[in-house]
Amino acid sequence: MGITWTNKEVVHLLLRAGFGSTTEEVNACVALGREETVRRLIAGEALIETAPLTPFEQLHAEGKKSLDPLQLADQQMYWLYRMVNSSAPLVEKMTLFWHGHFATANYKVKDVTLMVQQNTLFRNHALGSFKELVLAVGKDPAMMIWLDVNRNKKNKPNENYAREVMELFTLGIGHYSETDVKEAARAFTGWTYSEKENKVAFNSKQHDNDTKTLLGETGNLGSDEAIDVIFHQKSLTTFLAAKLLTYFAADNPSESWVQQVAGHIAEKATIGEVLSELFLSDDFYNPALRLSLIKTPADYVAGILKMLKVTVAKGHAQAMRRMGQELFSPPDVAGWRGGTSWLNTNLLLARYQFAESITMQITGKKLVSPELTPQRPQLSEEWVKLWSERLGITNLSDKTLQGISGYVEDTVVHAKMKNAGLRGLLQLILISPEAQMK
Repeated sequence: MGITWTNKEVVHLLLRAGFGSTTEEVNACVALGREETVRRLIAGEALIETAPLTPFEQLHAEGKKSLDPLQLADQQMYWLYRMVNSSAPLVEKMTLFWHGHFATANYKVKDVTLMVQQNTLFRNHALGSFKELVLAVGKDPAMMIWLDVNRNKKNKPNENYAREVMELFTLGIGHYSETDVKEAARAFTGWTYSEKENKVAFNSKQHDNDTKTLLGETGNLGSDEAIDVIFHQKSLTTFLAAKLLTYFAADNPSESWVQQVAGHIAEKATIGEVLSELFLSDDFYNPALRLSLIKTPADYVAGILKMLKVTVAKGHAQAMRRMGQELFSPPDVAGWRGGTSWLNTNLLLARYQFAESITMQITGKKLVSPELTPQRPQLSEEWVKLWSERLGITNLSDKTLQGISGYVEDTVVHAKMKNAGLRGLLQLILISPEAQMK
């Protein structure tokens, strides 16, 4: 373990393994050390003492209005509330990962209760066995509706689920044939979901009991046996390793790093153990990786709310939708594309508008509080550095630092009424290039 463990390493970890950090969390994690911080993240244990989450039925939206469990917007708000306030941030981050990985959208499912039920499934399996999660997803009502599993019958198999389980969930394109899709579809026949009874069942009369050959293995394969065969493929660990590294570590991880993580996936029983190895590795803390990934809208919105301790509102989840990430509604079976697609002109404008709205919610008392006042307030750069650190930005470019410092010089350092200038400072930092990165 060759790296030092300072606030910069902690901020980097909590941006990737959660949704940003408060000053209290950073200080606590520095004191805890790397091993204990990672252990707590993986175990879902609180980093600092926090209030328990308010149950859905007890949380109120603006105007003290109770949330309606059947309204998508209310469920979106509650999930965002969990991202901001959960004492197990990695669990929420992995719940979001699985939501994009096993992308399922309410615009086809048309049942908010089933979408929330699937969300709970992802949360319960967030850091557990990948194989157990794949098996459970195949019998999840929302997924069954999404990929037309009810239409997959003996003598007339539907290939939607069979194709996606290999292409998008486990192996990746190029590691199976069209024949494998047909054979897997036969193996998955017979499973049904009754919306009327809200029940998943197996109809043996609609299952193809004939011999099948899938990915080179032959037998009277059913759904569980087909998943067994898929999990025998070496490409599975490589596929998942690349996705995890791209999500948590680097846009283009090296092949050697991918293979190292693939080895951990093959050896370890759970995703939590795999991520523990990653978060304890020196490679993960390479300074070149800091602020090298573009924040998702969830990262951006939840992070700002968390770091500024702003109460979550419905409009915040709606702002995420305008930024291109509507919870419970990924665009298609491949999920959100991520990367630079988050920063096209319209989506970037939505981030700027959100930042402006947030600055108007911060009280003047908080803006001039001692914790946001540098020790040398006569130096404009000190204001920029302090506020950037409070917002999880440990590395500001010289161009950004100079540009915002010039603004602070005129509107804060040499101004009698500082509130307007401080609000502007906050907004400029929130829309800076560095604030879009993690």
